[in-house]
Amino acid sequence: MSHQTPHPPTLDLNEPTRQHLGDWEDQIQSYIELLSGPYVNLNEHQNQQHLEEPPQEHQVVGLPDEVFDPFSEDEDDILATTDDHETEDLHVQQTNNEPHQHNSTYVPLEHFLHFSVEPAVYDPEFGHAFDRDTIVYPLGTLFVGQRFNTKEETQDVINRFHIVNHCTYKVAYSTQSRLIVQCVHNDCTWRCRAILRAKNQHWEIMKLEGVYTCVSPMISQDHNKLGSRMIAQSIHEIIQADLSTPVSTIIAHMQSMLRYTVSYRKAWLGKQLAIEKVYGNWEESYQKLPSLLNAMKLYVPRFIWKMKTQPAYEGNQLDVDHIIFKRVFWTFKPCIDGFKFCKLVVQIDGTFLYGKYRGTLLVAVAQDGRNNILPIAFAIVEGETAEAWFFFLQNLRRYVTSQEGICLISDPHESIKSAYSREGSGWNNNNSIHVYCIRHIA
Repeated sequence: MSHQTPHPPTLDLNEPTRQHLGDWEDQIQSYIELLSGPYVNLNEHQNQQHLEEPPQEHQVVGLPDEVFDPFSEDEDDILATTDDHETEDLHVQQTNNEPHQHNSTYVPLEHFLHFSVEPAVYDPEFGHAFDRDTIVYPLGTLFVGQRFNTKEETQDVINRFHIVNHCTYKVAYSTQSRLIVQCVHNDCTWRCRAILRAKNQHWEIMKLEGVYTCVSPMISQDHNKLGSRMIAQSIHEIIQADLSTPVSTIIAHMQSMLRYTVSYRKAWLGKQLAIEKVYGNWEESYQKLPSLLNAMKLYVPRFIWKMKTQPAYEGNQLDVDHIIFKRVFWTFKPCIDGFKFCKLVVQIDGTFLYGKYRGTLLVAVAQDGRNNILPIAFAIVEGETAEAWFFFLQNLRRYVTSQEGICLISDPHESIKSAYSREGSGWNNNNSIHVYCIRHIA
């Protein structure tokens, strides 16, 4: 059986139809020219040849023509030229035919003209998703090609190298994109150079020159490059596990790890930096306090808090963008409900806070029928002043101890007596009695 190849169907196009299709072809050609230049018929350019210019005899393909000194000031320009393969020029030999000319210009849409190509603002909440992986090098390692994310990481590795090898250096040149260090002794030829590679945005050791000829078994009991920041990095996990780690333990830890005995002050500063790294700094904590209290009020039923602030000034000018924390009072629903079943005796006292910003913690406690102590109210104030005690006693009376006949026990502090008898505090001799603790009297 024979098979016949089917022929495509033919259309008998009359003249009007051909003219209509011709108009479509003209429109399509105009649209193509609008996007990518005029329409070119390849059949009319079969003889056109594009010959790539051969490399010269003295050139080596794939290598830069210039040789640079890693310590020269022109190195960044040469690196930028040799590393950027996307901007290489292709030399094309043209034939006798006239070069191809664009007779139309592409006009982008209006919303493309307002498209921002600036990098997105770094979001600290999700910034970890964009962070580059950090390579952890062995302690005391330093070699050409070593890469780091930041200049601080570069300096830390250079410091560790000198600490392990019992030598030191001085900074010869330092900018935001270049770091050159050398031995402190002029007769020693050791030198190190690191730069910021602009294309990949990482720091890299570009040159290690000479060897140390002045290495000693031990510079001193301490090392001038062993700073508090390096101590904080070394004890990060220790502080995260136990915030109360004593400074003496930190000194012993650094001595066992690096064979250097750091001073008490340096170890204490390292501990503060480690605490800040784990828990945040003091300023951030105070800034988060209103948000924390609002969240507790939202998720903890009948949580009560009252905060007092004061305006901030820049010299004599009012700073409308900032306020200063002064004092805060808070209590919980179980404290309010529990006091209803306690003795009508309330004891108040204050204790100092130890930190960067000093203050005083005020506490009110009660006792149940079995003499168990129940804290019922708290406040952080600027100190045991009359205004601070008035703020505390007023809110204590309003939200927790509204019963009649309460006995209020305190030390014989003049500010407490003044706040108790002050009008508006809610306390007076008609609804309560103020007595002094025998321990303070004795």
